Amino acid sequence: DVIIVGGGPAGLASAVSAAAEGLRTLMVEREAPGGQAGTSSHIENYLGFPSGLSGNDLARRAVAQAKRFGVEILAPQEAVGVRIEGQYRIVRLASGSEVSCHVLIVAVGLAYSRLQVPGADALTGAGIYYGASRIDASSCAAMPVIVVGAGNSAGQAALHLAQYASSIIMVVRGTSLEARMSRYLTDRIRETRQIEVKL
Repeated sequence: DVIIVGGGPAGLASAVSAAAEGLRTLMVEREAPGGQAGTSSHIENYLGFPSGLSGNDLARRAVAQAKRFGVEILAPQEAVGVRIEGQYRIVRLASGSEVSCHVLIVAVGLAYSRLQVPGADALTGAGIYYGASRIDASSCAAMPVIVVGAGNSAGQAALHLAQYASSIIMVVRGTSLEARMSRYLTDRIRETRQIEVKL
């Protein structure tokens, strides 16, 4: 009945809602359920979790709930095309197969911007990380860390890493921290003495 392209918080919420109403629901996610939010060290602005929770915890809970209602999850699998034939929406997958539905929800969300500097690819996972897991954070204890970015994920990563690192420099490729980050994060970053923001 329903295909959802994207398995981040919006896609998972859509899948739970559709399946709870008895609709046969398929969710297609390119990487892992939870999307970019699933790699966040701490999410504080998600409804129903006033103290916040990790992205991994949010993804795990949402996937368990979706599966309980019978959602079929294809991951990792990428949707690469869509066409309409009569009353059906037909989604073409990277594998070459196609699936059809009556209702198509596109909730593709975001992906981390990759650092475009020579040598970055070779150091990914060995000094350059996209996200700030608890394991990554503890491995940089008492060391200086540079966080490149100014979105909510970068802000959460900087605050999380500040609990472990000796200092954090946030490199913002823009003229202000507020342009792409929620106010509650910018306020906390400015109050955290270990974090220095460079515009």
